[in-house]
Amino acid sequence: MNNTQNVQRRTKKTLENRLSLGEQKQSLIYGPVSSRRFGTTIGISLIPLKVCSFDCVFCELSVHTNVLTLERHTYVSVNEVLKELRNFPTQGVDYIALSGAGEPTLAANMGEVIDALHQKYSVPVLVLSNGSTVFMKDVQEELRKADAVKLTFSSLKEESFKRLNQPAEGVTASKVARGIEEFASSYAGTLYFEVVVVKGINDDLSEVRKTVEFLAQFKPYHIDINRPARPGTARYLELPDKELYMPLEREFPAVRVF
Repeated sequence: MNNTQNVQRRTKKTLENRLSLGEQKQSLIYGPVSSRRFGTTIGISLIPLKVCSFDCVFCELSVHTNVLTLERHTYVSVNEVLKELRNFPTQGVDYIALSGAGEPTLAANMGEVIDALHQKYSVPVLVLSNGSTVFMKDVQEELRKADAVKLTFSSLKEESFKRLNQPAEGVTASKVARGIEEFASSYAGTLYFEVVVVKGINDDLSEVRKTVEFLAQFKPYHIDINRPARPGTARYLELPDKELYMPLEREFPAVRVF
């Protein structure tokens, strides 16, 4: 193991010891973070805690959304991002990920940030989005700049969608589904989908299968069925049985069950 790799390991260990998940994601830049789905990432949080278009019952930050909105604003400049990112090692990193403490597509300068990252770094750019804004034309245009995009879409049923996500006014399952169709049909990068399954809300196998069938038609790299392991904002959450969804891995090659 060379010296650079040793430095990266020590940096990662120090951050993991010092910062909780929520504290990391309140920082402008955080990581390197080891992800079971995306490898080693350095995260960029373009949105303050917690400005979001959803107030999901399963939110891993365990913090309720205090600004529930679909309005896009610029919260940090491109220069601020690049200046701070210089302090983080990028060698051996799989992705620079736009995610963080809120919904990253609500950053009005997201496209400019992606362009600037491409100019300065050879590391591919990943956007981790809850999928709520994908029906917006400007968001679609900016997402197309990214090398990889992860969109969460957990149910085609309006009732389940609303209970899970507690969305901002105007966001519906049908609207997001149409947005996914529009975006995915013309996106040339690596596309990931996430289906979050919560017991008692959308854990029925037939409901999950319908959602997966819808997403599979867009030929994504992966469709991840994710059972939230961390406590959400709703303390009553229970994990469905993983084995229930294993048949979907055999039925759909892109599916991974976590």
